[in-house]
Amino acid sequence: MENLSIRLAAVRDKVENLLKENSLVKGENDAMRDRIAALERTVELQKNTLSELTEQNKLIKLAKNLTLEDSDTAEMKTKVNELIKEIDRCIDLLNE
Repeated sequence: MENLSIRLAAVRDKVENLLKENSLVKGENDAMRDRIAALERTVELQKNTLSELTEQNKLIKLAKNLTLEDSDTAEMKTKVNELIKEIDRCIDLLNE
């Protein structure tokens, strides 16, 4: 009978230890879930930021291309005007 009481006490101790470990593991699990949720929010914010920056980059490139096209257009007009003047001079020389 005494042996049975000793075994029963040992089983109770083991069960108490398992309950404590279980409680600790649950706490760690909750902490990890909170951390995962925070990291997921961070990832979502970074995705949004990346999308915004990508869109801004596209707009900047487009604006740069438009600026270059405008300056190219102005250069082209200047060159065409110079060529027209040169042609007019040549015509004048031929008419003389």
